[in-house]
Amino acid sequence: MFFSHFIGRLVNLKNINASIIAVLLLLPSLLYAKYMAVLETLSPKDLLTRQERMYLTDILRGEAVRVLPAEQNWTIMTRENINVMLPPGKSIEDCEGSCLAETGKNIAADYVAQARIAQFGNSLTITTELYETASGKLVASFVGKGENVEEIERIIKEQTSEFFKKARNNSWNGYEYVNTNHSFSFQGLKKFIVNIQSTPVGALPSFDGKVFPQCTKTPCKIQLEAGEHRIVASKERFDDLDTIVNVTENEQTINLSLIPNVGFIKIVPQMSIDFTSQGNVSVFIDGEKGSLGINELNSGYHSVRITHSCYDPMELNIALQKRETKIISDSLKRGIGGLELSVTKKNGEPLAVPVFIDGNAVGTTPFTGEVPLCAKIEIENDGKREEISVALKWHEVVQKNYEVNQSSSVVTKADETRQKAEIAYAELEGKEISTDIVKASEPATDSRVLKRIWGGVTAGLLYNDFYSTKFGLDNIKHDAAYSVSSDGAEDLLENYWGVGFKVGMGLMFFQSQYFNLRGDLNLAFRQGTGESNIAVTLTKKESGKSKTSDMKIEYSVTQLNIDLPLLARVSPTNTLYFEAGPMFSFNVYSKSKAKITDVFGTETYEDKGGLNVLEFDFVTGVGVTRNIGKSILDFDLRFVLGLTRLSDSDVSPKTWQWQLNVTYWFL
Repeated sequence: MFFSHFIGRLVNLKNINASIIAVLLLLPSLLYAKYMAVLETLSPKDLLTRQERMYLTDILRGEAVRVLPAEQNWTIMTRENINVMLPPGKSIEDCEGSCLAETGKNIAADYVAQARIAQFGNSLTITTELYETASGKLVASFVGKGENVEEIERIIKEQTSEFFKKARNNSWNGYEYVNTNHSFSFQGLKKFIVNIQSTPVGALPSFDGKVFPQCTKTPCKIQLEAGEHRIVASKERFDDLDTIVNVTENEQTINLSLIPNVGFIKIVPQMSIDFTSQGNVSVFIDGEKGSLGINELNSGYHSVRITHSCYDPMELNIALQKRETKIISDSLKRGIGGLELSVTKKNGEPLAVPVFIDGNAVGTTPFTGEVPLCAKIEIENDGKREEISVALKWHEVVQKNYEVNQSSSVVTKADETRQKAEIAYAELEGKEISTDIVKASEPATDSRVLKRIWGGVTAGLLYNDFYSTKFGLDNIKHDAAYSVSSDGAEDLLENYWGVGFKVGMGLMFFQSQYFNLRGDLNLAFRQGTGESNIAVTLTKKESGKSKTSDMKIEYSVTQLNIDLPLLARVSPTNTLYFEAGPMFSFNVYSKSKAKITDVFGTETYEDKGGLNVLEFDFVTGVGVTRNIGKSILDFDLRFVLGLTRLSDSDVSPKTWQWQLNVTYWFL
């Protein structure tokens, strides 16, 4: 009806040729514009990457633009158009095949096309279908097979021309335009200036597979067309970053965060003594010079060697993963070398003088033994210490002869014996003793002021027990007409035991190498418990009748005392000592508890503060000592015998203890 009415009006025109021209000019406006949607290419998981699927989709969409130009009223929908038109919660991947026609209706497209990639043997296959959305009719399709994505791309370019022409022929309805190149159109995309930044800086970015000279290192600026672009950023020691960005405005900033593909080894070795004046720690990683602290390395296996002139070298093999940090904080072990040391006079006569290593006496010359590297080596000459410079070598023996300026006051063993004999003869004859002889006979002493008073801290574990009591259970008060006897009273004493601990401080006076005095001030906590089953028999003297009552007694006592031992110590050797002396113990808190159970029930008796304030004990013990640098460490085992009772009662017990103590002298 519409066309008949229109033609009727044209017949009334005066010029039939003009009418024909008008019809031809108006005919394109009568045809509806057609919309073609190219959906994202589908493939099984892990067969193609997302970027590869998007790239193949863009190739297919580009061929649609070429075959179905805009001047023929075709509109090729972009990826953004399709996503916007989809109903909420609907995904393009939700269906395939004929269901694509329904998807095309949802996005208001006249035609919808989609490619699917699959695997056949070791090859890739492509199936591409084109549907008319109004009828759901399959308009066109093609299939192909290739070894890789590049061959699939070639198949798309070869097949799509005829593929999309079928959509154009299907929609012409008998009309066809002839392209006479009389028209001109320009559909250039909007371009924007974009700021490219990265963390860290200095990455090389590429845009859609191309590197631009004006942007070879971040940060940089580049001009890009509006829309999506694939950006790949690369930097040494970092994983490549592959991402898709959408350019929408001028001065848009794109931040690219790269992830390191390296690991880190942090080297912080521990050294017992500071030898910085003797040299520095050297680090070698895979044979190359490294550094203390953090070292950045590629993932894999690495050999690490740490050396110092005073320590044994440390060598490790380390497996390092990406973004992993390994910390080497082991302690270096002091290195050892051999030393043969002799001391002579200027005339070559050998001398026997004391040798000291790091301040500790190790023997006399001639000396042969192992010596720690970088040790301080001294001899005692003429009553004074002299340091000897020796370049010790790791695991090698060094020979050293040291020549001294021997004065008259330094004597040999033979001279010393002769001088002592002269003094003895002079004393017998009543003669005056030569001052030179007396000085020469006096033993040489260290010029340093000897440290005679030491302070330290002490701690110990205690085992305490009772003795000299039956707690009055063998002498129970009773009426004169009765006699009382008990059985099992001694079990309460035998079953009693207790433990405790002590902490405090000590002071020691060194009278000589073999004798010293020691005093401690300790806070001691003791706790003990015991129990016994006792039978008490009550007998009437006149009739001889008796009655026995069984009872259970549980007894416990808690003490907090301040102990003050004053001990004399004898050291027959450098490491072993014996000690003995009195100890005064002041009670600051006490609590005793007795629980008695018999046929009539249970009674509990408690007493706080019922013990004597002062307890007097005798202490004896044995211990070992050793030097730790400039400090001393003692271990000893002591036996403490209480000489006074715990309270004023005659049936109160006395105590005895074993103590295992450790003392650190450092002040």
